[in-house]
Amino acid sequence: MADRMLPLNRRELLAGLGAAALGSPSMAAAKGRPSLTLQAETGASALRPGEADTPIWSLQAQTSDRVKRGDQLEITFQNDLPIPTLLNWRGIDGVPAAEPLAARSPLRSGAMETFMVPMRHAGTFMADLRMLGDGQLRPSPARALVVQENEPVGVDGDEVFLIEDWRLRADGAAIAPGIDPRDTTPIYTVNGQLTLDISARRNERLRLRFINGFQRNVIAIKIEQYDVRVMALDGQPAEPFLARDGIVVLAPGTRADTFVDTTGAAGIDLIHTPARWHRGSPHRPAGRLERAADPARAAAGGASAAIQWPAWPDRPQERFAL
Repeated sequence: MADRMLPLNRRELLAGLGAAALGSPSMAAAKGRPSLTLQAETGASALRPGEADTPIWSLQAQTSDRVKRGDQLEITFQNDLPIPTLLNWRGIDGVPAAEPLAARSPLRSGAMETFMVPMRHAGTFMADLRMLGDGQLRPSPARALVVQENEPVGVDGDEVFLIEDWRLRADGAAIAPGIDPRDTTPIYTVNGQLTLDISARRNERLRLRFINGFQRNVIAIKIEQYDVRVMALDGQPAEPFLARDGIVVLAPGTRADTFVDTTGAAGIDLIHTPARWHRGSPHRPAGRLERAADPARAAAGGASAAIQWPAWPDRPQERFAL
């Protein structure tokens, strides 16, 4: 008896292709090319200790968010939100394929797109869904993308600190930017947590990548008792300089790579505050550097060490302190 062909409509075909793309290794991965799969979907975040999680719109990564300079990164973006959305990159410039609105239109609900982005230089970058986010039903967090140098960097640890703000109503619901914040409570997270603690041995050198993921506010990050040496700003190399009083000031969406040598106190606080010029603002803890019980290193790496950046012709030297 002859086989009978079952009817297959366009929606079923697209759904099957999308599921196959998200559920199995991509052709890029099969060819050895790095890939990054991002999925916009409904989710929840633990913004109130001991209380129910707060519903949000999330941006999940199904693959590693650390790649190498020079990689041709294949990015797949799936929109499972009930509205069209747009993936916006901070710091990846000069790549027409990734430009929101100019090259990429808002992605409709249930759709998926794939595009290539060359990782032309190393640094700390950020992706979010906030370009069309004002007044929406729920707020959404950002995600960090780290492009690592091809040359070895003399650090013992490499940590990302993505600091974000949220506004919660009395019932625990979070509001999106552009909605009247009256009668709401500000909540701050670091990498999605209310506080982030890391450990290091004495005399280790840490690379701390700070990202201001706030929706509106400038913030100041301060590390007490230790020198903070700024190495890069917004993914671009800076001539290393000491941050004045250990404070790094960041506008929304901006990033700073710093080196900190863990000499001195056993534990120090990492604090941040929205920068309200001429009025000041109380500090809020963002995390703590704790000295581990492991034996200390003999000595720290040395204050003059610098990241080995690729050549940048006619690049002005950035000689300033924050």
